[in-house]
Amino acid sequence: MPSYADPQTVAQYDEPYAGAMRRGFLESAAALAKEPMPIPVQKVAGLDPYEMRAREMAGGLGGFTPYLEQGAQMAQQGYGTMQQGREALGGAQGMYGQGADVLGDAQSMYGRGAGMYGKGTDILGEAQGMYGRGAGITGQGTDVLGQARGMYGQGAGMVGQGADVLGQARGMYGQGRGLVGKGTGLYGLGTQMTGQAAQMFDPFAAKQFYNPYEQDVVQQTLQDLEKAHTQQGQADRAKAVSSGAFGGSRGRLMEQERERAFGRGAAEAVGGLRQQGYAQSQQAAQQAGQGLGVLGGQLGQFGQGIGQLGGQLGQFGQGIGQLGGQYGQLGGQLGQFGQGLTSAAGQYGQLGGQFGQFGQGLGQLGGQYGQFGQGLGQLGQGLGQLGGQYGNLGQGLTSAAGQYGQLGQGMGQAGTGFGQLGMTGQQGLMNQMGAFSKLGQQARGIQDQMYGAQYGAAQQMAQEPWKRMQAWQGHLGMLPQGSMTQYGSQPGSGLANYLKLFGMV
Repeated sequence: MPSYADPQTVAQYDEPYAGAMRRGFLESAAALAKEPMPIPVQKVAGLDPYEMRAREMAGGLGGFTPYLEQGAQMAQQGYGTMQQGREALGGAQGMYGQGADVLGDAQSMYGRGAGMYGKGTDILGEAQGMYGRGAGITGQGTDVLGQARGMYGQGAGMVGQGADVLGQARGMYGQGRGLVGKGTGLYGLGTQMTGQAAQMFDPFAAKQFYNPYEQDVVQQTLQDLEKAHTQQGQADRAKAVSSGAFGGSRGRLMEQERERAFGRGAAEAVGGLRQQGYAQSQQAAQQAGQGLGVLGGQLGQFGQGIGQLGGQLGQFGQGIGQLGGQYGQLGGQLGQFGQGLTSAAGQYGQLGGQFGQFGQGLGQLGGQYGQFGQGLGQLGQGLGQLGGQYGNLGQGLTSAAGQYGQLGQGMGQAGTGFGQLGMTGQQGLMNQMGAFSKLGQQARGIQDQMYGAQYGAAQQMAQEPWKRMQAWQGHLGMLPQGSMTQYGSQPGSGLANYLKLFGMV
């Protein structure tokens, strides 16, 4: 065993090829460490064309606002029409009330006519009594003078009643003129609606009822036909290539025939869609025209009825005016009769002879009372008929109010339909946007996966030299460790020999 007294030197030697391989590995590792490692940048996919298309289509969402606004306007117009129906119903109730008042007046005039007729009978009885009391009437001159004064008062009262009746006649005549004006206005409105209904039968009136989605359907149909035509052309050319006939005259003839068939099919499909849309729009316009025509005719008939009622009120006012004149004439006759009685009071001697004539005058007065009572009865009948006409007019107004209500409901339903049409179109556009967005997300996801795969490959390529050096470092352990040479002292030389000499070792 070597010691400090007997030193040894050990030299380690590698095999030449192993040393060269280790030295080459270290040189390669040093050179690789000096080179900068490439840093890959991961890409992110942008918006897909389908997603961009969905964003562009989002600008069309506001295009359905006019349908919603038009639906709201039609609903408001329907509500206004229903309000007109309520006003007409209130007018009908007023007509009912006026008819009831007129019937009450008729009953009152019936009673007054009966009372006057009874007075006429009493006066006739008095006239017969005056015939029998002709001899004693001379002593009753003072009483006759008092009766003359009473007759003056009755005549003045009847003249006042005649003035009141004339005022009522003027009021009814004014009401008649007002009703005639209302009837004329309603008749003009009915005529205007009839004209609007006639305009709805104009072929150009169907334009406002066109379906706004017809152009989209036409474009989609043309796109489908173009796609099918392209696919058929590709299939025919592939078939011609497989059979070796591509580019021949037969292929050109087939291509021309396919183009003509495509043109005919596209024209027939688009023409059918256009014809169907025009027919539907024209039918909707004609239905609207028929509804306006029916309503205009009903308003015209209603206006004629109101005008006729106004004429009847005017005629009735004229009848009442004639009755007021009769009141005035009767008052004048009573005044003249009072004058006769006054003269009879001054002529006591002649009154006895004239008493019989006075009895005749009373008889005539009783007959006039009877006639006036009959006139009041006839006037009561006329008022009863007028009350019935008021009731009929109230029924007509009630029917018109119902028609207004139905028209308002129809306009409200049409407004709801327009609103639903706008919401349906908007929902369809949103669904289409969702479909485009989903397709764009799928395409963008595939592009992101492709960019991710490229980024992973770039990372692996950047790490590949280092992984290769690590693998090579692991293989270096398999190289041989080389040979070892030891060097020691020789016998009789060196410090060891001297130590041995002195017995120290």
